[in-house]
Amino acid sequence: MIKKIVRVLNILILGMIIVALLSFGVVWKIVGEAVSDNGVITGESITGGKLEGLELSVFIPEKYQRVRAGEMLQFQVSLKNIQKAGRHDIQLDYFIEKNEIVIAYRRELKAVETQASFLSSIKVPEETLPGIYDIVVEINEEENAIATFYVKSSEVGQIRMYLIILIIAIIVVGGLIAFELHRLGSRK
Repeated sequence: MIKKIVRVLNILILGMIIVALLSFGVVWKIVGEAVSDNGVITGESITGGKLEGLELSVFIPEKYQRVRAGEMLQFQVSLKNIQKAGRHDIQLDYFIEKNEIVIAYRRELKAVETQASFLSSIKVPEETLPGIYDIVVEINEEENAIATFYVKSSEVGQIRMYLIILIIAIIVVGGLIAFELHRLGSRK
């Protein structure tokens, strides 16, 4: 009888060690996610393009340089029309990209005379994975400016991940206990 109790306790201890290792792995991943990529996010634009006399820049306020998946990314677009006088209609395309793969897109039309500065936004998709992304602002498919920002994992995603790990741990521990009890019962 005592040997049976000791075996069951050994299985419970083994199960708890597995749960602890899984929990440690999750914590390690979250800490690594929070620590990695720090200092890389500028929120300021890198510009390039072909339109003469037009300056474009994009700036992400500090508050929006780290957003969660599913939130709105707010950014400021500045246009200066140096050489041309008068009003011009400009097509602005906004892209959220990672490694040149577009994950979100929005188009907007603006009228600009000599210069304009305005806030704009785009929604970061719910399924976006944590990491560094670019917001690309493009004018008339020629001139563009790029700024970087960080997407944090969503709270819903973290809760789902914890639940999945907890369920797996319970299944493993329960399976080990059931196996040991079945084995002890078959010996009688």
